[in-house]
Amino acid sequence: MVSKKNLIGGMTNYHDYVYSKKIRSLNNVELSKYSLEVEKFLRRNLKPIEDTGWYGNFTSANHNMYNFLTFPNVEVNKLYKEIVKYASYLLEDRFYMIKSWVNVYRKGEKVDWHNHWPAPKKVWHGFYCVQVGDSYTEYKIPGVKNVIKIKSKEGLLVIGKSEDDKHRSSPWKESDRPRITVAFDIVPVESVYDKLQPNHFIPV
Repeated sequence: MVSKKNLIGGMTNYHDYVYSKKIRSLNNVELSKYSLEVEKFLRRNLKPIEDTGWYGNFTSANHNMYNFLTFPNVEVNKLYKEIVKYASYLLEDRFYMIKSWVNVYRKGEKVDWHNHWPAPKKVWHGFYCVQVGDSYTEYKIPGVKNVIKIKSKEGLLVIGKSEDDKHRSSPWKESDRPRITVAFDIVPVESVYDKLQPNHFIPV
């Protein structure tokens, strides 16, 4: 059974590993429209990818080529502030950077089982549900026997540790609109790879 308890900020706690909070300050309809504009922009400016692998879609497979939170849009800026607000309840007293990308899934697409950063890097990973319909995300958390399923809800912000867990999304079933989430990694400054090279991290 998933253990749940409230933290400061009203977040739900899954085994002291993954946390979630419903955010009501964003206009998800507008954020959805803007996310699709960003997708079009990326397709015009980045090389095509024939096989997106476990990423499942073009914008996710190109996650290292841009930072969604740097696009000039009111709803994107609101999202950045909400992520920083709720991450502050979880982060240690150190300096962090954030990297973000948009996931745009069409019918039958999904992101398959994967992990992010190794545990010693002390990274946090999360996502925000923009347009998610009847979908969910599953987690395999170290030391937890059962797979944890977090049901998608538009406006849901999820933040979890990146310490050798694996997670995936359910296949998208709808054909008339895509599933859209905004994912991010929050990384201690000292853990950022290639610190002396150009990158897309911005301060938290």
